[in-house]
Amino acid sequence: MDRTRRLSELLISRHPEAFGVDFQKNKETLDELASISSKQLRNRIAGYIAKSLKDTEAADEGHEDAAEKQE
Repeated sequence: MDRTRRLSELLISRHPEAFGVDFQKNKETLDELASISSKQLRNRIAGYIAKSLKDTEAADEGHEDAAEKQE
């Protein structure tokens, strides 16, 4: 899992606008940006990126909700 996480974070930091929460689009983007010979590794990276970005969005929404409640 360390390799998947490390590669995912590297790709997100280099190409933040290229990825989103959609797994299928992330797979296509990985095919364009990187030459990953293993289908299984590509799918794991695409899934990790999608999950990571979903978690980030959920955390951001949680912070916004908390700020609204304080007002």
